[in-house]
Amino acid sequence: MGVFPIPLLKERYAFMDEMKFPNKFVKTIYQANKILGKVESTISIILLWALIVVCMIFISCRFIFHYSTPWADELARYLLIILAWFGGSYAASVGDHLEIDIVSTVLKKHAKSADKILSVIDRIGQVIVLGVMVFFSYYFIVYMLKVNKMGVVSNTMGFKMVIPMALVLCGCFLIILHTIFNILLPREYWYGADKPAASTEDEEA
Repeated sequence: MGVFPIPLLKERYAFMDEMKFPNKFVKTIYQANKILGKVESTISIILLWALIVVCMIFISCRFIFHYSTPWADELARYLLIILAWFGGSYAASVGDHLEIDIVSTVLKKHAKSADKILSVIDRIGQVIVLGVMVFFSYYFIVYMLKVNKMGVVSNTMGFKMVIPMALVLCGCFLIILHTIFNILLPREYWYGADKPAASTEDEEA
């Protein structure tokens, strides 16, 4: 299966590729979300392997060859941070972020219109996430511009610190984009939803 469970995810979400969509707008948003998710998963795999290799170099040099590699320690930290953001954006694309389902469980047992209520709650949650991410992105960009103006560079590798910061910002923008997609799409059409949407009429030509 490999170090990253892509085959498992493909099997889990295979039914999504056979869904019917109510209109072209929903289908376009769904496909864009899906394509971005695949790109993010690929980048995450590359970053994960790079992180493993760098950590192996750091450990081997330190404990076997008794040679210090400070650049490996710093690079590993950057890779881990960037991986967290791209992994977070991928999780947003498939709806796999951690969530507390006590509200949905109670509503489904006691409320006849549970799906409609949960849909409203989902939208409110997504709007809150969007607001937080936009707020964070704005101040992160302001901070990046200051760092770039000061000419801050990496302690051991010499490249400008704005480079890894820009990659973090890319992950942040991707999360914002997926959040917008999730606001526009009904939950049953989120890529990676727990169950397929009910069949609808064939999309218009």
